[in-house]
Amino acid sequence: MATLTIQNAHILDPICGIDEIQTVTFDYDGEDKTINGEGCYLFPSFVDVHVHFRDPGFTHKETLETGSAAALHGGFGHVVCMANTKPVMVGEEITAFYERANKLPVHVYTVSALTDNLKGNVLVDMEDAARRGAVGFSDDGFPLENVALLKEALRRAKALDLPISLHEEDPNYVYNPGVDSRYGEPFGLKGAEAMAEYSLAARDLSLAYFIGAKLDIQHISCGLTAGLVETFAAAGANILGELTPHHMTMTGEDIAVHGTLAKMNPPLRTAKDRDELAKFVGKNHFAIATDHAPHTADEKSKEFKDAPSGITGLETAFPLLYTELVQKEKCSLNDLVTSLTKNPATFYKLPHQGVAGGDFVLFNPKEKTEIDENYFHGKSHNSPLKGRTFDGKIKGVFTKGRYYEF
Repeated sequence: MATLTIQNAHILDPICGIDEIQTVTFDYDGEDKTINGEGCYLFPSFVDVHVHFRDPGFTHKETLETGSAAALHGGFGHVVCMANTKPVMVGEEITAFYERANKLPVHVYTVSALTDNLKGNVLVDMEDAARRGAVGFSDDGFPLENVALLKEALRRAKALDLPISLHEEDPNYVYNPGVDSRYGEPFGLKGAEAMAEYSLAARDLSLAYFIGAKLDIQHISCGLTAGLVETFAAAGANILGELTPHHMTMTGEDIAVHGTLAKMNPPLRTAKDRDELAKFVGKNHFAIATDHAPHTADEKSKEFKDAPSGITGLETAFPLLYTELVQKEKCSLNDLVTSLTKNPATFYKLPHQGVAGGDFVLFNPKEKTEIDENYFHGKSHNSPLKGRTFDGKIKGVFTKGRYYEF
């Protein structure tokens, strides 16, 4: 067994409560190696509880292998895949998923579908899914309209001590998905009203609080929704709010610049929402989740109304947020790392042991990250960030006993 030594790096580890310069040594699979870490940081490898690896069923967009390569390149050592695969992730599909995932270079988990074929009518066998390793339940892009069914699901999830994660968009206020109603007119679209999100989130937060179940509010786009999460958390609800890099750095006005590469679900909102969301980074009940959504160039080249929503996010999240939030003093570096590591790992009970456990990212704040077509390690490159340069560079990732340099 060889040793990896990193000298004089600044360890910033919210999981283990370390914030100091140290020289550290790890056993690993490789050759003896020493890295001068002066001026660099060591963070716990990042955690993303909302990604789409499209496998099985949509492997022309991403696979478990290419998604893991993207995660690794972006500093993510732990990712949770959504269940909207084909076939849907439930039962034997979960077992087959982990047989492959265990061989990947990063820790890849999956939620189970919440309802049969994501139709919102009948709950899956939640207890069986938990036994097979599902770390939660979600129908992802399909909100659960049936209140009685959701109450039953929350009670069963509570007994399993697993979260339900929900896409909060009331269909009654969504006329065209992917664009806010205030920005849809140039495309001839009525769009989706912001009311769609926070009205449904208020209902589901109330139910989770009443029942005492764990609830994850997915990809929050409105400042008011984040405020509701904070209010219910203060009252004792066991909840997590997902903050996405794109909703904290872009607005509906970016659609005029980037077209379908700025089409999201839920949609990009106002500058006020963007700025308000950034204020919740680092707070105990919030995590950053990319909603990594790979699509092919052909799919994204369709007319706006016909193109799928979503962008890739795993490989660009940290340099984007370090530049746009930390460097612009919208949050501290510790807050950013906390929302990318400790908060999501704790809520989803993921086995993350931090830097000391040999699960870390080496980051040099003095270098630059250039995003071009050759930058991406994932299968799809649908990102509005191509052509931009960001502060800082991820130099390496240590996970599962191996060190990867970039």
